[in-house]
Amino acid sequence: MPNWSAIKASFLALDQPHQLGELASSLAHLKSWVQSSDCHQVVPVVLDESLLYLSLIQQNTQIYDGELNQLQLILQDWQRNWDNIKSQSSQTANIADVASGWSQRVLDLSGLLSSQSMSA
Repeated sequence: MPNWSAIKASFLALDQPHQLGELASSLAHLKSWVQSSDCHQVVPVVLDESLLYLSLIQQNTQIYDGELNQLQLILQDWQRNWDNIKSQSSQTANIADVASGWSQRVLDLSGLLSSQSMSA
């Protein structure tokens, strides 16, 4: 079981762009784990991680509130229904697609790629 206290402390030490980057990374991991049929037991942990990151970001800013609230509802729905979803390939494929899209959107919100390309 993950050490959620340590994960939270480490996450809170990051600035907001890097927190959003961590959330984007977690969503990308979700996509990968959902696509791996023999690793479905990892998905609930990655969902927990993503929801923790979202919660912590939302506590410190309201800038992206509408979008992050929408993402939170999606992740909570997947979390609640995972036991029913995991055996349905069309559902897991949909989760992978949606998670990938959100990962890219959150990464865009972070500004990390645009600031790095400007300084390169």
